Amino acid sequence: MIKVTNYIILILLAGLVACNRDSLDDQLIKTDETDTSEGERLSFKDKAKATYDMIQTHYNEGDLYRENYPVQSGDNRYSYLWPYVGMLTAGNILYELGYDQSILEKEFIGLEAYYDAREKLPTYQAYPVSENTTDHYYDDSAIVAMELITAYRLTGNSFYLERAIEINEFIMSGEDSRLGGGLYWFEGESQGCQSGEFCIKAANTTAYASFVASELYLETQETHYLEFAKKTYEWNYNTLRDPSDNLYFNEIHITTRQINTTKWTYNAAMMIMAGLNLYRITHEEAYLDHCKVTAQSSFSRFTRVANDQLFYPPHDSWFNVELMTSFTELAEFDSNAKEYVRVFIRNLEYAWDHARNENGQFYEDWSGNNPGRYYWLLHQAALIEGYGRAAIFEQNQ
Repeated sequence: MIKVTNYIILILLAGLVACNRDSLDDQLIKTDETDTSEGERLSFKDKAKATYDMIQTHYNEGDLYRENYPVQSGDNRYSYLWPYVGMLTAGNILYELGYDQSILEKEFIGLEAYYDAREKLPTYQAYPVSENTTDHYYDDSAIVAMELITAYRLTGNSFYLERAIEINEFIMSGEDSRLGGGLYWFEGESQGCQSGEFCIKAANTTAYASFVASELYLETQETHYLEFAKKTYEWNYNTLRDPSDNLYFNEIHITTRQINTTKWTYNAAMMIMAGLNLYRITHEEAYLDHCKVTAQSSFSRFTRVANDQLFYPPHDSWFNVELMTSFTELAEFDSNAKEYVRVFIRNLEYAWDHARNENGQFYEDWSGNNPGRYYWLLHQAALIEGYGRAAIFEQNQ
């Protein structure tokens, strides 16, 4: 009965979005994309919406999106799930900023194109199910769950929480006792793999799983979520943390135990986010201490000087915005984090004036020195979140 009710809710939401097409058009931010003087007139809230509107103009493909604009060699018709989740975040944050709920609903209705309603461990697959059969990624499902929980908190619609709980069963299935715990990257490599480059336990999936479980504990008070959140957090902390700087290596191979020592902004970000939730729940100071030292090291390692000011990395905008988000959360407990956020805000201000092309697309490098993979939907969606986080942060100061 719950599934039927939820399906009916989705149908009604779809009708509501269709009825609100004119409403969506009415909310367009009118801006000359090539006029850098707009940076002096638009608020961060306006910039978030203008970036969303630019994506609607250039990336729309029916009810979904293209992976790239311009289209790149080998592109499929639709984007993969990962960049689509960037648009879920956009829907959530624009609604939080005061834009119409129809934007949020549009993005979550589109999400259902990726839902695999298989009998065992239903979840979202990497590409629309009507187009192809693909693997199921634990990190993809985790970032979807994060946005579903946020949508539930913003709207009160129980469908979003129920779906997050459902797909969390899949996420938790990605953990086993090999190497003492931790999560695989995707389902196809979680069935007793022995070799191959993806036979790994990964920092990102494990941190995401910890954070999602802690979020579900906050909503349900069910202790098995808290136990799982603590267990996966501790595995990452003890297995993939570099004790020299308290940042996180990317992965460890199951059989060779070789560690990929690459450090990404988003792995640090998600351990900060998970640690903060565990601190809020348990009041154990050690979790907050971990967050503070990881944030300090992140700021030190991941910033560099370009064009006479500090910038975060000139690549992987979405990863970097996740770090910004973690800093905005940490700022409640650590005054140093406020300065880390302000550097991000100065980067975003600079990017609006100096790192966009004639279509209004942002360079991957916010200093404007290298366009990078500017065409990727995920990199553009990240800026909606970035400007939205900046607006909310400044509003709360």
